[in-house]
Amino acid sequence: MLSDLPFESSPVFFRPEVLSKYKADSDKYRIDGRTISCRGTWSLQRLDINEAGQVHTYLIYLRHLPYEEQLHWKAHNEAPKGPISHRARLHDFEGSWTEIYDPLESIKEQVRKLQEKQVPWWTLRTEDALNRSHYPVTASFDEWANEILHLDQLIVEPFDKTWFKSELHQLGRQPNPQSGSLVLMEQCLEGWGLDADAAKQAVTPLRTLHNLRSKLKGHSIGNDLLTQIKQQALAEYGSYKEHFRALCESCDQSLRTITELVEARQPRLRHDVRREK
Repeated sequence: MLSDLPFESSPVFFRPEVLSKYKADSDKYRIDGRTISCRGTWSLQRLDINEAGQVHTYLIYLRHLPYEEQLHWKAHNEAPKGPISHRARLHDFEGSWTEIYDPLESIKEQVRKLQEKQVPWWTLRTEDALNRSHYPVTASFDEWANEILHLDQLIVEPFDKTWFKSELHQLGRQPNPQSGSLVLMEQCLEGWGLDADAAKQAVTPLRTLHNLRSKLKGHSIGNDLLTQIKQQALAEYGSYKEHFRALCESCDQSLRTITELVEARQPRLRHDVRREK
């Protein structure tokens, strides 16, 4: 009997741990949006995560995986705990191109633009930083801590301490040699005319991220404080993923604000250079 339904479009659901294998080896696997690929040998498309935290895709795409990969996915298969994600329904079945805000993807888009412009104040240390940054999808503390580290490496580490220090010198200020890039950045924002509260507010999300990375991945933190940090995140957001998403959202806005302020400053800097010549 023929069916009017799309061929092999049945969704299949999996425990979130199915992604751990791919997230743990960014040299071999690439997770890009809703696609997983293995060094150009195979790819799995139309991947997503529903509100119940389950990974899902469609049978038609699973059939193209190598047999060993099919066994891996089969081992994590489970009954659906909810429908497919809202994004999957809109894009895959309704054919809608409506953009759904994703803070981590928005950050990555900003990062790509900064790379293309080759701005002097922000330089990505490694191209792999984009591929390593993902949402935590399980209840694992280690996964959450690792994603915090990767996000910090993607956003905060690239800020050029030397550039901001040079800016402060041009403003007639003497920066503390021991200050990090975020402290120097905040001082620059004030020097460019932003009031102290606004400058602090612009940098605070990035500082929160960096401090959290230092605590979660540091070796000297006590178990009591570590437990307190975990419990606070789960109590306020319900899961590591939702905490991470909220952190991404605030950092996304922070990065946009700082980029706009620096770019607004740069034309004046170029004018001053031409005048001096």
